[in-house]
Amino acid sequence: MGFVARAMRAFGVTDLVVVSSSWRTLPAEVRVTGVCALDILDGARFEAGLAAALRGCDTAIAFSRRPTALRQDSFTLPALCASPNLNGRAALVFGRESTGLSRAESVLCPHLARIPCEDGISLNLGQAVAVALFSLTAPIGVERPQTPPAASLDRMLALWDYLQPRLAAAPRLTEVRQRRIRQMLYRLRLDDTDFDLLFAVMKALAK
Repeated sequence: MGFVARAMRAFGVTDLVVVSSSWRTLPAEVRVTGVCALDILDGARFEAGLAAALRGCDTAIAFSRRPTALRQDSFTLPALCASPNLNGRAALVFGRESTGLSRAESVLCPHLARIPCEDGISLNLGQAVAVALFSLTAPIGVERPQTPPAASLDRMLALWDYLQPRLAAAPRLTEVRQRRIRQMLYRLRLDDTDFDLLFAVMKALAK
């Protein structure tokens, strides 16, 4: 975690959130490897689950090498043209050092990023964060492609909170199918006007 904070400091990122951990404060030894980023460590936030941690974000990118059957919007670093528009508040989501992200955690994120490595080799958490932040920071003079602003991740999470209990009531819509539906909604890249219309249609159908 100290190396994560150092990588964040190097690329101007300051908000560190620790999810699904028994920690409520960071261990003292973290401050040794993260000595140049003590303000980031001292300001770390702790959340019981990933969904809560993503509240208030405009988008989220999960980093995982785990194969997935979901049609998740994915790209491999470095891929400046393929990577999502990071305007607004973006969450970069990394898993545990030992087991990475679970599929249930990955599906919460609209985007999936992969860092290419030789077979059988993986980066540790601090290295992965550094590579990701470097790759997703556009070099000076490189203009990222402009895309229409999409509804924020916060709004999409609220939509799912409304929709998921109604889907779960249908026996044929298994948990796997529900995950695919969530990713389908992400892929639509609804702007705020389309989002409001779709939400209105769902509420009308629910009645």
